Amino acid sequence: MFSSDASVYGGTSSIRNPRRRQRTSSNDSVAIKQEPKRRKRSRLASDTFEPLPNQTANGNIRHTSGSNAPNGQISGSTGRQDASVDTASLAFRTRGSKKPDKNDLGGEEDGVLTRNDNCTVTQIAVVPDQLRGIQSADQWHGEFSDSHDFVVVTTHSQAILWRYSLGKGVSESHKPLKIRLPYPSEDLHLPLPLGVVVPGSGAGDLALLIVMPVSGRITYWENAASAAHVDLARQKQQGIHGIIPGRLSGEIITKVTAAEPDGFVLTCNTGRVAHLAVSDAQGKPHISVQYLRGSATSGGGIFAGLKSVFGSSGWRRDVAAVKIGVSRVKGQRDCVVATTKGSFQIWDLIRHGTKSVSGEVDAKTVMCESLKTVGAEVDRQDDGAFEVLDFAIMPTKAKGKELMRSSDKDTYKLLVFATLLGAASVRYALLGLTIRNGSADVNVVHPISCYTTLYSIDSLWRPQIFLPEPAETAFLVFDKSVVLFSLAEVEDTPSSQLQIEAHTLPDPFQDTIDFRKDKKYYVVGCREEVPYRGSTEASCAILVHGFGMVRVTALPARDGQSMLERTAVTAKMKIEQAVFFGSIANNLLDFSGRPEISFRDEEAEAAALEISDSIMKSTSTYIPAMLPSMEHQLQLRSNALNDLIRYLNQCQVQLTRLARWELLWSAEKMAAAKAIWQSYNAALKTRGQDKNLLAELFEMMHEEFKVENRPDFGETDPVRQYFIHDIWRIDLVVPWAENAVEELYTDGIQDPIRQAKLISEAMDVQLAALETAFNFREENASLYGLDGEDMVEGVLVNGYEGLPEIWTSVVENMAKIKELVDLSREMVINHMDKAGEEGEPEEPLIMKIGQDNPRLIEICCKSYQERFRWLLSRTDEQAKFEGEGLKQAYYEIRKTLIVKLSDLFLVEEAVTLAIKHRDMQALVELVTQGLKDCQDRLHQPGLSDDEEAELERRVLLNKSRLQSYFKKFGGAWANALYTFRISRGELADLLDDEVGQQSFLTEFLRSETSYYKIGWINEIVAERNYQMAADHLIQVQKEETNLWNKKVELSMAKLALLAAEEKKQTPDVHTKSIIKKTDRRLAITNTQESLYDCIRPTFQGAIDETAETDLAIDAFCRGHLKEKPSLRAITAELIKKLVARQALTPEDLMDTLTLVHVDSRLHEEDFAAHRFFHALSLSRLAGHDRSDPGRKDLNEKLIWRRCIIQDNWEAINHTELKGDAEMEAVTGATALFQTLREGFRNDLFCPSLSPPALPSSLLTAGTSLASLRASSRYASVSDSVLTRLAHDLEVEDAHLAHAIDKGRLDLWWDGIVQAAKKSVVAQVVEENEAKVRNRGKKGLAGCGVGVGQGLDSQGDVVMI
Repeated sequence: MFSSDASVYGGTSSIRNPRRRQRTSSNDSVAIKQEPKRRKRSRLASDTFEPLPNQTANGNIRHTSGSNAPNGQISGSTGRQDASVDTASLAFRTRGSKKPDKNDLGGEEDGVLTRNDNCTVTQIAVVPDQLRGIQSADQWHGEFSDSHDFVVVTTHSQAILWRYSLGKGVSESHKPLKIRLPYPSEDLHLPLPLGVVVPGSGAGDLALLIVMPVSGRITYWENAASAAHVDLARQKQQGIHGIIPGRLSGEIITKVTAAEPDGFVLTCNTGRVAHLAVSDAQGKPHISVQYLRGSATSGGGIFAGLKSVFGSSGWRRDVAAVKIGVSRVKGQRDCVVATTKGSFQIWDLIRHGTKSVSGEVDAKTVMCESLKTVGAEVDRQDDGAFEVLDFAIMPTKAKGKELMRSSDKDTYKLLVFATLLGAASVRYALLGLTIRNGSADVNVVHPISCYTTLYSIDSLWRPQIFLPEPAETAFLVFDKSVVLFSLAEVEDTPSSQLQIEAHTLPDPFQDTIDFRKDKKYYVVGCREEVPYRGSTEASCAILVHGFGMVRVTALPARDGQSMLERTAVTAKMKIEQAVFFGSIANNLLDFSGRPEISFRDEEAEAAALEISDSIMKSTSTYIPAMLPSMEHQLQLRSNALNDLIRYLNQCQVQLTRLARWELLWSAEKMAAAKAIWQSYNAALKTRGQDKNLLAELFEMMHEEFKVENRPDFGETDPVRQYFIHDIWRIDLVVPWAENAVEELYTDGIQDPIRQAKLISEAMDVQLAALETAFNFREENASLYGLDGEDMVEGVLVNGYEGLPEIWTSVVENMAKIKELVDLSREMVINHMDKAGEEGEPEEPLIMKIGQDNPRLIEICCKSYQERFRWLLSRTDEQAKFEGEGLKQAYYEIRKTLIVKLSDLFLVEEAVTLAIKHRDMQALVELVTQGLKDCQDRLHQPGLSDDEEAELERRVLLNKSRLQSYFKKFGGAWANALYTFRISRGELADLLDDEVGQQSFLTEFLRSETSYYKIGWINEIVAERNYQMAADHLIQVQKEETNLWNKKVELSMAKLALLAAEEKKQTPDVHTKSIIKKTDRRLAITNTQESLYDCIRPTFQGAIDETAETDLAIDAFCRGHLKEKPSLRAITAELIKKLVARQALTPEDLMDTLTLVHVDSRLHEEDFAAHRFFHALSLSRLAGHDRSDPGRKDLNEKLIWRRCIIQDNWEAINHTELKGDAEMEAVTGATALFQTLREGFRNDLFCPSLSPPALPSSLLTAGTSLASLRASSRYASVSDSVLTRLAHDLEVEDAHLAHAIDKGRLDLWWDGIVQAAKKSVVAQVVEENEAKVRNRGKKGLAGCGVGVGQGLDSQGDVVMI
């Protein structure tokens, strides 16, 4: 087992002479050409991959654009560049093969799985049917050929071989090879056989090596095609068989690496590595195995010999990777072996010669120290924390593959893929490692931040690194993910230099491509591909268990794009991939995102809006702008918008409310555009010579509203161009549909048929746009996270705050929809009776226009509702004002449009609309008018029995509806019905006709004060509610302007109150209080009637009311009023109302009583003589004592002042030669004395109303704006008016001051007051004595006793 001779000779059973090359028959399925002569390698530059004193711009390793793909591919090997050769028989050619163009993929790729600015992932369709049958099974293994586009898949019993890259030269069907294994595994739990495909020894041969990992059996076929077409016995004879000697107990082969020519490197789970040759020194088929052993030269490295890590004491899985370089001389290959602990050994493999170590180093320490520089936490005591997963050999400028060396032959450049396991996480990194003279240096470290998932040691696939040409992108392939990492240098610019100095240079581009987690997808094989001639795209072909084959391609930077611009993975990039590729059926990829690559909600929202905008404008590169089917193109865009919001919801992006609405508006615009196109497309199928309205519309539309056509570029279809570029402003099509009809009318289209078609097509456009939009909004609100919105049929009820103007309700939409409703109605009315006649539209067209009219009214109503609600939600007062006006206009427009449907004989549709919008006014008019029309027609003579029966049925139907709506709509219906009847002058008839709906009638009559004039009758007759009747009457009299009506209403109110008191309908105290207030109001009306009777003689006999007014004004607006223009104007207006018997307010009555001019002394019993007393009584009746004391105070001061200045107190003060009797007579004749005596006689004076203490206290009352504003009476009067009034009151005040000064009125005051009291007492005594004498009774009636009407101490009216 431990023999140093590790060579074992396996026999061959080939029936031919091994020295003689077999002739290729015409039936062979493999035919190859002679391998071309290899070119001489280019000389390496001395500075190639030299360690830099400082890291380059972004820490990347410097690569050249012409460098070869790394990791041991043979110079001149064919990747995708061989796709043009004939592969129908699995032949491959290396000599003289023409490289195809970049797009020469033939049927190779089935579909794009994802694509962005940085990479594409495509499915490779060339997968044999045999593989499709086993690819979902649990046990199979796949391996790519390192040098050609071949794949071999092995199971326990068979191997399937095929070429996966096809080209234009393929003329026959693909024929894979299926080979039964000579030594199949009986135990299915054992590791799967390992297969490797290499060129055979003969021209056109394809060789296949099969290694059984556990048993060590080896089978090699120089011609795999021949082995696939013979039976098992002949297959064994054709193959070369052997077994690996010297294996340790439990040792298993884990990896077979081709090391051409005629050689392979075997990796064991024990850590040992062996070289396998399939021919001897003479070129005869022969299997020999030699273990690679070498002495350590660098500190006791792990390659120290048989007892080292490659001996029996090695750890399992200690070898991380084995990579083969190119041949530097004929028959020689470089082989690099890396362990998981960071040791590297470079072997010089010589064909049929010795295998020697040309370099080895333990680089763990230097790599761990380098990881610390990027923030990694390395525990030097924990050997298991750091691990090398794989490495790649860096390519040189020379063509082909070779181990990258500098001018020093002992210097090697590697890119190491390592991992560092932390306490709670795992970190991956790429390290640029230089091995020179037994030492290792790390010149660059690239942390992998986009992938931190711990790989499973139990996985069948170990993470590997691939570095395909041009070596600017590293592919890190995990079992269910692929990480792309950019190695391209950042340009040396002033900006990048500044970022380097500031340590703000962004990390290189890196991204992760994940496989779906809900499927058993994982990598089983991967291969670097050689780019096309002149191409800078790097790609890898990957074999995926359960799926098939895919190609991952890293794209170069766009023209003018710097490396800095593509360093970051943007939210837009990730969302676009999910949106445009996530919905592909059975897609391999998972677009749900990784936690390592996350974005803020604001970034995701901005990206989503940008993507939505690109879809709406057809600027997205993921959807073709031009397709034969416009409907299909619109559907693709609609699906993309749907996928966009679903992905955002899946990722739980917290979008703002405005963003959700904007995304929804875009989606509904797309749905509307699709509906319009379908209508247009259907119309094209039946079009005649006339151009469709939509085509006319887009030609008329101004260029600022659309992307202008460019005929020079073949853009000749304005309709398609609009749907491609301008859907984002599809709202403009709605008003332009009606505009186009008007324009065509103006241009002289008079043909009714053409007009009807245009109107019909315009209606189709508006209906398709807005019906679809509102329906879409209603159905998809929850999808866009707006299910909490208060929305009815796509229209928000409230919640417009923060939203911009909504496209479905712009001003132009509303106006043009209504105009089209009117236009279409007129078309039907004008032509319905003549439809089908010569020169007239056909009846079906007219019927269609009529039937579409209710639908158009519906979207018109929705647009109006949305518009005025949006305006009312604005903070701008002007907008709110416009919104309120539009709201009122909408109610009237809605009613008009619905009712006018009856002109089209669409009463049922009109009723349906009225009920839907709860338009009770329209519903009442429709039902009542329908009832009236039927009843009127029933009275027409000449009706047949059937017609009469039908009319009677409709009468009953309308009556039934009328009654049923009371139950269905309640007060809303009743109010509308009663209002309509009132508008027709049927207010009084309501009391007789609505007995069955008494409760609704009562509620209606109580709803507004304008109905109280008849409502009080309903309260008494129907409800027997006298208190409510009184309340109605009292409320009515407040608004009553006619004096007589007011007095009657108050009188009836008092009677109703007395009845309510008797019926105990309200508490007695409440009723009595209201009765007292009513008595006060009656007293006020009585005062006005007395005043009217007083002035009536002056205009009695006038010819008309105007003459009466003029005479009264001439009689009473003279004297002192001439010097008071403002007061004279007020008095004239009051006299005008008084003559017209209009009810005056108490204060107006006070002014009238105190301002009228009286020329002569009147009898003391005359009403005019006591007018100031009545004015003071009105002040008390007005009841301002508590509610407005300032108002009461000013009123009474003005009354007293005007009373005083009625007489000449300066003359009265001259008492020379006058006796007491004369002075008593003079003072007793003054208006002041008469007022005081009348007040004392009627108990007018009380604490709240008493004569002023002195006349001087009345000075300055009302003579300034401030004193006038103290009274609420003048609160709403302008300053200019009050200024003029104050001026007149100053004149009054001057007269009073003169009386006080010259007439010594303050001295006379108390004497006059006492004289007035004394006079009242004497009069009362005399009256009582007369009563005693007349009745023979004694007794004193007391002060304040009289006959007539007076006030008690509370100001209430009493009989005296």
